[in-house]
Amino acid sequence: MRVPGALFFTGDCHAGQGDGELCGVALEITAKVTVTFDLIKQKRINWPRIESPDAFMTVGSARPMEDAARIAYAELIVWLEELGWDRWEAYEALTQIGQLTVGNMVDTYYSMVARVDKTFALAGAVRD
Repeated sequence: MRVPGALFFTGDCHAGQGDGELCGVALEITAKVTVTFDLIKQKRINWPRIESPDAFMTVGSARPMEDAARIAYAELIVWLEELGWDRWEAYEALTQIGQLTVGNMVDTYYSMVARVDKTFALAGAVRD
């Protein structure tokens, strides 16, 4: 379904895909997808954010791949700051506990996904 102004697209669905979708073909399937959005008025983000039951994730897309990784991690640091982390402590923590996945390496831009487990993200926030 296309909705003008929605600023969201799911792309194709995969039953399976290795990190990076190496040759550009995954196990593509027909699927019905349900997504939930929170509309936060006057709140802007620069790159996609994903919250699963157990993790916070951000996506960066660029060339070279290092720039995509830098974007994804920088955006995750910003999100952790919004959760109450000190910027430099978030940076140091992600160096130890962050995870980075190659989402796509076959298209015009590489996509990298930075991830942190919610247990760590919520426990490390500064509390007043």
